[in-house]
Amino acid sequence: MTKTGRATDIGAMVIALMATSALPTMAADAVFGFSGWAVGYLPTAVAIDRLTEMGYEIEVAELGGNSNQLQAAATGAVQITAIAQVMDAIDQGLDSRFFMEANTNEFLLVSKAEFETCESLDGRTVGIQSTGSFVGQLAIQWLAQACPGTNTNLTVIEGSDNRLAALLANQLDSSVVDLQDWTLLQRAKPGEFTVTGDFTKMMPIMRAAFAAPQSFIAENPQLIEDWIRVHLDVYREAYDNPDLLVDKGRELLGEIDPEALPAIVEAFLAAQVWPVDGGLGKQDVMDTINFFNNDGEPFVNIKTADDVADRTMLDKVLSQ
Repeated sequence: MTKTGRATDIGAMVIALMATSALPTMAADAVFGFSGWAVGYLPTAVAIDRLTEMGYEIEVAELGGNSNQLQAAATGAVQITAIAQVMDAIDQGLDSRFFMEANTNEFLLVSKAEFETCESLDGRTVGIQSTGSFVGQLAIQWLAQACPGTNTNLTVIEGSDNRLAALLANQLDSSVVDLQDWTLLQRAKPGEFTVTGDFTKMMPIMRAAFAAPQSFIAENPQLIEDWIRVHLDVYREAYDNPDLLVDKGRELLGEIDPEALPAIVEAFLAAQVWPVDGGLGKQDVMDTINFFNNDGEPFVNIKTADDVADRTMLDKVLSQ
């Protein structure tokens, strides 16, 4: 998430993209680049199946970490991205805009049962991804806001699954984990842990949002409309029929215990991480901008929600 250190690289990639004046020729109707299949993206997996049935050819690129996703977006290797941090590239000049929200924050701060409040974590070990990461900033910013003066021992452990293992091994008092690993923690040690900070409610900022170059949106309005419409249909259906996502998860997420998958999907649905109205409310977008600004390296050019989001196509679909 840290902007310094990669700003120059992003700027160079954006300049190169602008110099070509065109995106690379592609066989598919669009290349969708994202981190990789996870529970949060199960509605998109279902949506892409439906878009394929409608005749679209959507190429899926599983890119891994943030830097790979940003590079792919900045160079035009992908047309549709999902990473909220594409704002870093937009701030450097990338002519891309969010056109629909994918999912809101799915992280929690969970602790041993005796640590129910943030104040009780004074002097305790708290696991985070890193101080500059989205996950780390959730903990750092929330602790600063909710209980200033509380001093925790922040411990860097990369990967929510690794922090889960550390909790289970009694190596941490508290940690930021996602809804999936919170569900697994409850199954492994019921009643031994509690939610100290529910970031899904306290900090419901954009975790992922679909974005594309404005030129691509203008040249492919029907694709963008259908992308939005199909996703909204899947979101709404999933809340009524969780098996829609459970079945897709069993197909794509072989590393997850199939018996645990229904409970994991239910946790995501209970947190309402998938916005049935498509999200992108001005305040939601501004809260996300402010969250990233509060990491100590504020955006230079991004000042308002309109600088990163364009609701035109979403509003059109919602009005139909």
